[in-house]
Amino acid sequence: MTNNSTQTISSSPAPVTYDRPRAAHSFFDNLQGQLFGIVMTSFGIAILHAAGLVTGQAAGLAFVISYATGLNFGLLFFLVNLPFYFLALARIGVGFTIKSLIAVTGISVLSSLLPSMMSFNAINPYVAAVLAGFCVGIGVIGLFRHGASGGGVGILAFYLQEKTGFRAGWLQALFDLAVFSAAAFVLEGPALLASILGAVVLNAFVAFNHRTDWYVAR
Repeated sequence: MTNNSTQTISSSPAPVTYDRPRAAHSFFDNLQGQLFGIVMTSFGIAILHAAGLVTGQAAGLAFVISYATGLNFGLLFFLVNLPFYFLALARIGVGFTIKSLIAVTGISVLSSLLPSMMSFNAINPYVAAVLAGFCVGIGVIGLFRHGASGGGVGILAFYLQEKTGFRAGWLQALFDLAVFSAAAFVLEGPALLASILGAVVLNAFVAFNHRTDWYVAR
């Protein structure tokens, strides 16, 4: 019997997918990454303070209170962040909470010490805002990528991005609207405009560069 059916054989081999194991951070990786984040964030804050500017997020709220009352920024930054640790502990985990507490404490201390270690004789407020935006932005990303946060809204932003994919930078931008509304009462117009520019740079930098699908290590 003759089989008239025709069998077609593809000359192209089927695609082969290789599962690459997910990279993991070592203890030293996380330590140096967190230290980098603390230093860069503190340096950005020092630039803002020297220029008489503010930023967004919890740091911005601490700046506004500091300018209005004369209280130490570092202490206020530490206190403003305390309520957010309950969220971190309940929703994210003990490890993240401890790392974030260490980061916020480090930023509080270092940002208080830096003005006595360095000074700016002259600095354009708009230049200061942009430089500070990049410095704080890369510091925030450094902390995020090593399982920590600079506190405050960053903790909430980290949680929402990990759970829903909603970009951390966009959530921070919404909070900034409230902060800068309050800052309008303690800053002159040019300083407020420069501060808003710095916050835009910071949030855009974080939004475009902190993506879980770009960064595979944990």
